[in-house]
Amino acid sequence: MTECYEVSVENKNIKNFNNRFLDNQNGTITDNETGLCWCQKDSFQVHQDWLTFQEAISWVDELNKKDFLGFHDWRIPEKDEIEKLFLPEVTVLGRSNQELHIDSVFESGGGNGSWCMPFDQQAAFYFSYSSGISQQFDQDFSQGYLRPVRLYQD
Repeated sequence: MTECYEVSVENKNIKNFNNRFLDNQNGTITDNETGLCWCQKDSFQVHQDWLTFQEAISWVDELNKKDFLGFHDWRIPEKDEIEKLFLPEVTVLGRSNQELHIDSVFESGGGNGSWCMPFDQQAAFYFSYSSGISQQFDQDFSQGYLRPVRLYQD
């Protein structure tokens, strides 16, 4: 599939061809279909390390305390929210050259998936950008990543 981009000179935002995702040029991506605002980079690209689920919760708290990218309402995505990022017809190269099926407005080189909600005492869901499948993993699974999300607000 050929990717086509349009650049708006007025606000310098970049949209992908189908206008679903908007690169806000501030490290965030707006999903026009869901109204969510995603971090363009994932935890590995920002934090340079893997995260257990509990570490992911703490990392999001730290992002909010620091007003990461100018916002203090980042959170872990819900399972149904992150699953909507999966685009089987699109391939972006992730960390270790893994094929990730997310829109190319997200920065390449990221992890193969993301922790997501819900969770219980022992397990949490982990979504794979490679397969499009969410699976439960022990919360102490130490090779996880997180793509933070927030509600879009003008």
